[in-house]
Amino acid sequence: MNDKNVNSILLAAILITAFLVIGVHFIPNKKVVLLPDSSARLYLLTLALPDGTPSSEWTNEAHTAWKCNYPENYKTDYLPCALTIDLSKSADTGMDLSIYEHLVLHLNYSGSANKVRIAIRNYNPAYSKPSDNNSTKFNAIQIHTSELNKENRIALPAFVAADWWLSQYNIPLSGSSPEMDNAMVITVDFGEPIKPGTHSFSIDKLELHGEWINIEYWYLAILCLWMLGILVYAITRLIQLSKQTKHDTQIINKLSSSNEQLQEETNKFRRLSTVDPLTQIYNRFGIDQIVASLAGRGHIKAPDQPDYALMIIDIDHFKRVNDLRGHDTGDRVLQHVTQIIQQHVRAGDYVGRWGGEEFIVLLPGASKTTAMGLAEIIRAAIFNSQCETDKPLSVTASFGVGQQLPGEDFASCFKRTDNALYKAKEQGRNCCIYADEPM
Repeated sequence: MNDKNVNSILLAAILITAFLVIGVHFIPNKKVVLLPDSSARLYLLTLALPDGTPSSEWTNEAHTAWKCNYPENYKTDYLPCALTIDLSKSADTGMDLSIYEHLVLHLNYSGSANKVRIAIRNYNPAYSKPSDNNSTKFNAIQIHTSELNKENRIALPAFVAADWWLSQYNIPLSGSSPEMDNAMVITVDFGEPIKPGTHSFSIDKLELHGEWINIEYWYLAILCLWMLGILVYAITRLIQLSKQTKHDTQIINKLSSSNEQLQEETNKFRRLSTVDPLTQIYNRFGIDQIVASLAGRGHIKAPDQPDYALMIIDIDHFKRVNDLRGHDTGDRVLQHVTQIIQQHVRAGDYVGRWGGEEFIVLLPGASKTTAMGLAEIIRAAIFNSQCETDKPLSVTASFGVGQQLPGEDFASCFKRTDNALYKAKEQGRNCCIYADEPM
C-alpha cells in the first residue's frame, strides 16, 4: 500500500468519523404515542358515593378528561378516582418500557391537591399472578401540581417501587429496584389524602421517548474502530516492510550479478523493430521479446506473484467497419481503441497489436482480480466512447483474460486465454471471460 493510498484511506476515515460523530445527534429519537390515541384502552376507577353520585366521571367523549368528586361528609384515606391506561396484551404480557428513557406527559389539573401520582405496574412471574392485579410491581413517582398544566419530561429511572407494595408482598432487597420491561398499566391518581372538592384532569399528551443509539457507546465504538484500524495498519506495514526488505535484497543481489545480461538485452531490443507503425504500440515480435524478457528475469519477482497475466482483446465486427466505412475508418478505429487501452493500463504493463483487430496486453505480476477488473474497465471505456467525430461510430470489444500458471509457458497461457476470447464472442461479444485452468 503506497503513501497515496494510505493518505486517501486516512482522509476517508476522518471524514467518516466526523460524519458519525456529528450525524448521531441528528438521528430522531424513537417514540411511541400512548395519548392521544383513539385505540387506547382507558378505564376510570370510580365508586358510588353515599349520595349516589360517582366518585369519578369522564368529562369528554375521548375519555382523556375526567373529574373526581370528593364531598365534605365523605371521610376516607383514599378516594376511588384513578385513570388507567391499559398496555397489556394478555393476562401476563405487557409492553417493554425499559427501551425508553423518558415519559413525556402533558397533564392538566385544577383542584386543591398538592401532588399527583403517576404509576407504572410491571408484571414479573417471580411475584405477580394473573389472578391478583395488585401483585404487579408498583413503580411510582409524585409530581407537584404546580408543575402540571405543561409538558413534563420525566426520566423513567426516577420511578421507584412503592414501599407499601414491597412490604405487602415481602419483596427482598434484590427485587426492590423498579422494573418496566413488562408494563401492564399506567395509572394517574392521588398518592396522598386530598381535600374535599372537585378535582379536574385532562391529558393532552402521553408519550415514551428513547434513543436509538446510546451516545457514550457510540463514541466508544468509534474509538475502538480507530484503535483496531491503527493496529491492523501497523501489523500490515510491518509485514509489508519485512517482505519488501527481503524482496529488495534479492533484487539487489540479482541485479549486481546480471547487469551485463540486462545491458545486452537492452542493446538487442534497441536493434529490433518492435513497434507497430499504425498504432505505435508493440507489434507481435515486440511482444515476443517482452515475454522472453519476463521469463528471463522471473526469478526476481516477489514470491507470491505470477510472472504475468494476459489479456487478449478483439474488436467486435471489425470487418463490417471496413466494408461499410472503408479501411481508413478502420485504421482510425484501431488507433482509437489503442488510445483507450493505453489510457487505462498500469505503469509497467505492455500493450501490443497481435494482428489485424486483435490486441494483447501483458500485465506483469497481476492477479486474476486485478486483470479481470482492468479488462472490465477497458471494455466499458470502449463501449462508452465514440469514434469518428463527423459520423459517430460506436465499437465494442471482446476480452479473454488469463493468468500464467506455475510452470506454464507463454504459448499454453495464450491458447487458454484465446479460448476464453472465443467464448466471449460466442456469448454475444462485448464481455470479459476468464480462461479456464486445465483439468
